[in-house]
Amino acid sequence: MPIYLKSPPRDDENPSGVRATNQSVVAERFVCLQYAAAGGAQIFGTSEQPNSMSIHSDTGCRSVTSAVQPPTMHNAIGASFHRGIPEFSDLMLACRHHAVLTFVVASVFAAALALAAWTMIRPNYHAEALVRVREKSNVVFAPQTSRSEDIAFFRSQAALVRSHQVLSAAFDDEDVRQLPDAIPEGDRVEWLDGLLRVETQSGSEVISITVHHESPQAAQAYCNAITRAYLDEITHRIASDRQLRETQLEHAVAAADSQLDALWDELNSVARSVGSDSSESLTIRDEMQFRSYRDYAQQLQAAQLRGNQLQSQLDEFQASHSESSAVSEEVVEKLLRQNAEIIAARKQLLGLELQCQQMEKIAASAESPQMRRLTDQRDLFAGELEELVKRTRAEISETLQIQAQSERQQLLAKLKQQIELNRSEKEFLRERLTELNSVVSRTTPKTAVPLDMSRHAVDRQSRLADGLWKTLQEFRIESQSQPRVALQSLATLPEQANHSRQLRAAAVSGMGGWMLVMFMIGYLEWRDCRVRSPRDLISRSAFPVFGTNSYAASQPKAWFGLRQKQVSGGVREAAARIILRNQEGTSPVTLMVTSCIAGEPRHVVSQEMVVLLGNFGRRVLLVDCDTDRSELSHALGAAQSPGIRQLAVAAQPPSAQAIAELLIATNQDAVDFIPVGTIVDDQAWIDPRTLRAVIAAMRQHYDAIIINGPSIMGSAEGALLAEEVDSSVIAVFVDQSRWNQLVLCEQSACESGIPLSGSILHPGSGKPGLRLSPDQKRALPKKSLIAEDTDRETALQQEIGELQEEIRRVQADGDESNQQDPSQDVTTHPGKATHS
Repeated sequence: MPIYLKSPPRDDENPSGVRATNQSVVAERFVCLQYAAAGGAQIFGTSEQPNSMSIHSDTGCRSVTSAVQPPTMHNAIGASFHRGIPEFSDLMLACRHHAVLTFVVASVFAAALALAAWTMIRPNYHAEALVRVREKSNVVFAPQTSRSEDIAFFRSQAALVRSHQVLSAAFDDEDVRQLPDAIPEGDRVEWLDGLLRVETQSGSEVISITVHHESPQAAQAYCNAITRAYLDEITHRIASDRQLRETQLEHAVAAADSQLDALWDELNSVARSVGSDSSESLTIRDEMQFRSYRDYAQQLQAAQLRGNQLQSQLDEFQASHSESSAVSEEVVEKLLRQNAEIIAARKQLLGLELQCQQMEKIAASAESPQMRRLTDQRDLFAGELEELVKRTRAEISETLQIQAQSERQQLLAKLKQQIELNRSEKEFLRERLTELNSVVSRTTPKTAVPLDMSRHAVDRQSRLADGLWKTLQEFRIESQSQPRVALQSLATLPEQANHSRQLRAAAVSGMGGWMLVMFMIGYLEWRDCRVRSPRDLISRSAFPVFGTNSYAASQPKAWFGLRQKQVSGGVREAAARIILRNQEGTSPVTLMVTSCIAGEPRHVVSQEMVVLLGNFGRRVLLVDCDTDRSELSHALGAAQSPGIRQLAVAAQPPSAQAIAELLIATNQDAVDFIPVGTIVDDQAWIDPRTLRAVIAAMRQHYDAIIINGPSIMGSAEGALLAEEVDSSVIAVFVDQSRWNQLVLCEQSACESGIPLSGSILHPGSGKPGLRLSPDQKRALPKKSLIAEDTDRETALQQEIGELQEEIRRVQADGDESNQQDPSQDVTTHPGKATHS
């Protein structure tokens, strides 16, 4: 919601030039404030010159229109105080402001957690047994397994060790039965699997079986029990597989021998039927018949294949041309463009169009006989051309359809002729094969073909039987070789404990402690809302912040860089924008320097402000109104000197001479100081009327009056004193002030109608160089040039007012005399009116 602060009237709007004592001067141009939901603000100017912060002394009063009042505290800055849950990165970044504290506390807390974790977790003892598993079978003859099968066998042994059969059998071991207390209740196999670790390395042919337990005897017993159970299981499986394989080979050999005997009997019967056991009795005629039979069979097969192809082509042709295809429009259009009659008609119509256009260009009337005749002739030719195109298009389409149908019929007839020829060829070849088959069938018993076939079958079965018998004998020999799995070493009693689990727990606990401490310190820093950088103010303050650029320039360029010399650029910027720009003002500027809470060194800002203005040749009066702790008077050594508290406002305000007696000279010739004074009758506060009287009396003697006021939140009269000055600035100190308090102070100032020029970012340290000179007698300075100009202007305005009053009085007397003798004036001067 934007907030607009009224600007005071200009000099031409306030001719009196007198300032009321119960009103304050506000800036000529203030800013438009808009509170954002996250506590930020957008600032907009209200005058022609942007960034103008000049202050003039007029009769304008501080007022904030009710329609543009700022939102309530909960709505306006609720987002600043109730920011929700911070992000983890914000907490980590917040710890950098307390690096040493974070390191020390986190180290101690992490060490304590790590020690507790180390103490609570007991160490483990690891018992390890080794088993050798050959990747390749130790064979004498050719290997019976492939490379992939050997690798798969080796890798499957780790799963076999962890199988339910092996782990269940391990509990039946004699050494395990002697440890009843070491076995927990519940699923024993799953518990034992959690203690087991099996490692295999390809190429080493060694499987490592490791069991960890808190007791070394239990670890050794479980490891050896699992190893023996695995060896028994794998030995039993290998023996069962070999026995099954041997039985299968024996059955296969017996079946092959029986088949071989049957084939020998068949060979003998074929030899007796042929009459010879040799193939030399085959005649040349039989061989030629067999050869012809094979040739005709191949030709028949080729003819059948070709017939199938022709039939598929015929089917495709009939399917694609089952419906009469439409004539292509492109072909029709092309033939139309080539037609001589259409070309001549179009040229004639084009000539008529050109004649009509030429007649229209020479401004011939459309109703003229010649133009009408040409138009009618053109329309007639256009109609005839359209009819000619339609008639020619129909003739061309009909001609094209007739041609396409004729071509399809010719192609179809050709395909049918080829199919008919193929059918005749296949019938001829089948007849020849039938004749040859009858001849071969009659001559088969008398040839050696069945004899050769029987002999070939016998040879083949004989080789198969020999191979099976050889495999069986090799398998029986290989069964006597060394086993594929062998025990290499059982587990021994472990002597040294394994602290890896304790180390992991300690490391995790230490890291958790570090993160917890960093989270807590970061959260406290995040919720503390300390001003650490100019960004904290710029993003949340609704008013200008002076000194952001100079403070950023004074910071180190890197994490390891040395901090540069701190500079008070905020005071310089505020003085330049608020006071030094007031070159054409009609009254000196009064500015109060305050802060959010008591205890902040705002007196350093006040001193730097007056020293800076004194160096610029301005006569400055520094008044200490800090009723919180009077740090300015204590810093200058004037805590016991009479001051503004000793000025009593009764029936009339104190005179300038009475105030001049309180002035204390400083080492700066242009700077005077009025201390806060001692407490009178237990009354520590300062009456706002006293400050008003001091400002009114000293305004004409100084170019600027700087008030070192109390804090806004720590003192009740801070807002009352701020009503008596032209404007106020809030001093904000790095690593000391809180930005949420600044937002509260700005909110309170807006609600109270106190003119606030912004805040000054200050490092909180430095030596302004201002010292008192009590031995030097300070007289009341002469009137300032601004005050003298104001007096002259006031006197001139009074003279102008008296002259205007005299003119009005003379005009009134002349009007009365004219009303008493109107006829005489009209007769003497006809047509004219006389006036005095």
